[in-house]
Amino acid sequence: MPLAAYPDLPRTIRIFSAPALHRLLLRHRVACESAGLDVNALAAEDDAAVQRWLRGAGRLPWGLAEDLARVGELADDRGVASLLKLAPHIGAEPHWLGLDPLDFAVNALLDHPELFDDAHGRRMLEELRATTEFAGRQAEILNPVALDRVRQLEAELGREFGARLWSDHCRVSAVRSSDKLIFTVAHGDLMRVDEALDAPPHDLGVDDGPVYHGERTVRYRPQRRDVVVYEGKAGRLRVRATDATAIEAYRRSFGRLLFNDGDWFGTEPIVSLQPLLRLGRAVERPTAGLQSVCLVGLIIWEAATGVTHALEADELWSSVDRLGPRGLGGIELIEATLRVRAIGDDTVFRVKLRAPGDVEYRRLSGDLIRPYLEARGFLATAGGAFQ
Repeated sequence: MPLAAYPDLPRTIRIFSAPALHRLLLRHRVACESAGLDVNALAAEDDAAVQRWLRGAGRLPWGLAEDLARVGELADDRGVASLLKLAPHIGAEPHWLGLDPLDFAVNALLDHPELFDDAHGRRMLEELRATTEFAGRQAEILNPVALDRVRQLEAELGREFGARLWSDHCRVSAVRSSDKLIFTVAHGDLMRVDEALDAPPHDLGVDDGPVYHGERTVRYRPQRRDVVVYEGKAGRLRVRATDATAIEAYRRSFGRLLFNDGDWFGTEPIVSLQPLLRLGRAVERPTAGLQSVCLVGLIIWEAATGVTHALEADELWSSVDRLGPRGLGGIELIEATLRVRAIGDDTVFRVKLRAPGDVEYRRLSGDLIRPYLEARGFLATAGGAFQ
């Protein structure tokens, strides 16, 4: 059974109230007992005993560790507001008002797991900024993935990661929100080795001061939490991961998981900067819901000189015009930054596009920004064809 090292778990675990944490442990009773952890020996009201049990456990079942991590990600005022907003839609009547956000979140998970999953999935979407994206062959809204298929995906990714000296196991959680399937993938990174002081100093009573006897070498694996989102209406796969190898593994693995085809999500570019060349200033024409769009940043490469330039200005086209009579036509576009304002909102959104597949924009603005990017041809639609 996969186990997670207790010291690597979120700090959240150390500040749970004992009753709420005890309920969560009971949710994973079978896995805990299989790992030799006697949940029944705990008194739910004895906070100190629960904390001693956790420190003594050292390692916890992955399912419990994943629940702790997800609760920690939703345990704030925004998480509480999201849970309260979504509760009426599923007929849930949360009775945890007055609890702090941490206890509110864990009680939501235990009493209404479908409510918690929906709110947590939306949080993952809000947190997505820079993503690598792939267009599928066609758009199709899918049902939630069966648990046994998710376990097969874990094994497949584990083999991919293990071959690259990461941990050879991972944990995948999957939820559905509207037309989207949202997956979080927790896995170990490359092994790290640090020097640590893990014991208090011993005072010898001399002028030289205390002597530290707790020095030792600590070997551990930091945990990564990647996010993969399939958007059914757009037929698009969005990946938030920091490693190109992992991104490619997700492209192929999720193609097989969702459509039994490792190349369903193509390798062709999904981001194009050609509209800047084709449309010029007309590319800034806003779409529905947007007040204005303005090009404010460019990274370009001049083939003639082999030099890369970064241009930034509140109104960039005058700088582009100074490049010469060919304007953008004589250079290669690497990255573009747009400043976007929504109608009735003074907030400024920054949108960054980098070919072939990197897209970054402020959370919660996607419903306005993505239609603009697709309408102007910056983003490919399902099937991978640019407009």
